[in-house]
Amino acid sequence: MNPLYDVFFWATIATTTMFIETVVFISRKRYRRAVYAIAGISAIILFEVPRFVIPLLPQPSLGLNAEVALYMGGCTFTLGILIMLISFYQLRTSVQDDRRILQTSGIYGIVRHPMYLGDVIWPLGWSLAFNALYALALTPLWLGLRLSFSILEEEKLTEKYGEKYQDYIRRVKKRMIPGVI
Repeated sequence: MNPLYDVFFWATIATTTMFIETVVFISRKRYRRAVYAIAGISAIILFEVPRFVIPLLPQPSLGLNAEVALYMGGCTFTLGILIMLISFYQLRTSVQDDRRILQTSGIYGIVRHPMYLGDVIWPLGWSLAFNALYALALTPLWLGLRLSFSILEEEKLTEKYGEKYQDYIRRVKKRMIPGVI
């Protein structure tokens, strides 16, 4: 079988990319700005694009009615994208005196990593919309990768913001899913 039509080939690309992104961004070593830029662009292309493509590849169906799948999936996909956009907007507006301040309100007052939550929800919706069984079955992998990244990222945020971040953790208990994790 051609690997370009293999769901698990693309899942491996996405997973490997997340691993490399984690090594670069969470490393104690300070890299040049260009390294972070390349890693960020690579993450967008090699983590997000495969997850967008996977439900479009040949695989078993979930067996849902096509209209129901499209509606449920479309709503879920849209929710994930909206969560990511709101998170991104709040981060972009949390700058004072050319310095980023810790964002703790709005959507960040509900969970500490809402952008990662959205980044797990949209592929779930995309999988439902296309009635794609294997793509849906990969959702726990995406959640695990984003959860792992958030745990490591919190170490960096604690180093950067100190007691202020610890207070935030005590106030906002959940990392990604309200009431769950």
